[in-house]
Amino acid sequence: MTHGFFLELIFLLFISVFMVWSFKRVKLPPILAYLVAGIVAGPQVLELFENPHDVALVAELGIVFLLFSLGLEFSIPKLVAMRHLVFGVGSAQVIITLLLVMLSAFFMGQSWSSAFVIGSIFALSSTAVVVKCLNESGLTQTKRGQIAISILLFQDIAVVPFLIAIPLLAGDGGTSVASAILLALAKGAVVVAILLSVGKWVLPKVFNEVAQVRTDELFVLTAILVTVMAGTLTSFFGLSMALGAFLAGMMLSESQYKHQLEADIRPYRDILLGLFFVTVGMKLDIGILVSSPFSILAIMIGFMAVKIIVVKMLAEKAGELPKDAWASGIMLSQMGEFGFV
Repeated sequence: MTHGFFLELIFLLFISVFMVWSFKRVKLPPILAYLVAGIVAGPQVLELFENPHDVALVAELGIVFLLFSLGLEFSIPKLVAMRHLVFGVGSAQVIITLLLVMLSAFFMGQSWSSAFVIGSIFALSSTAVVVKCLNESGLTQTKRGQIAISILLFQDIAVVPFLIAIPLLAGDGGTSVASAILLALAKGAVVVAILLSVGKWVLPKVFNEVAQVRTDELFVLTAILVTVMAGTLTSFFGLSMALGAFLAGMMLSESQYKHQLEADIRPYRDILLGLFFVTVGMKLDIGILVSSPFSILAIMIGFMAVKIIVVKMLAEKAGELPKDAWASGIMLSQMGEFGFV
């Protein structure tokens, strides 16, 4: 790694620190500061990095640790108890939003395949943005927070068939979309079975041994190793690293080390997650926004309104209070990092 890269990284950290300080002084969320820092450091302004992909690879670990922390909040019994929200409301939201946006894009002149891609992007929300905002505002354990997180969990699962189907749309049709999705579901079942078995029979013994040594560094290293290994395992099977990290956290959610794990992972999670939002800012094309701001704004508001109404109606159908249904709809109205993938 060259000295030039370290200088670029120092400049990036300086810009990030200054932006976060500036935004907090005027009581704006740090997420916006990271996005602006990415725009300033990106190819639109200073063009600090010749290859921003190198930074993005490290920043993706922020999502992995974020989902691990989220998994620590969800035990298997709790997930089963919330199944009507995760698999009922979550699946209905993804399907209905996908179809509505897909039809709208088709009637606006897009092909069916392009419309499907656009619908897929709008159907999903940003787990990173929503969970970070919930943590900062202390709303994670509220009813509206639980509704939003439940839908986000299904959206993370839905990424898998989307990532399989979209490349096949551009292929020669030699591979069946249905068979590819079934194969992915089979792989997912195998991975979940492996991780749950390891979590039940292996991890408690490992952390008991580590705790007996009474070395903070070893405990932190073990927690990081478990998170990254779980993410790597799901990635090896063609699934999301974030999904593996979530399962790893869920496996440890009922252990006696849950609160220590949360405290140890949080610094790494927050720093890497901030770096992730910086890389998102680097990808924003200001030229397109400036060239047609009103049409972009109108389309964005229209599709966000559709998503808010869909989530609100489904949450009310599931028996939730209107105020919680509206709040969860507004939380999930944005699009997620899947669009960049």
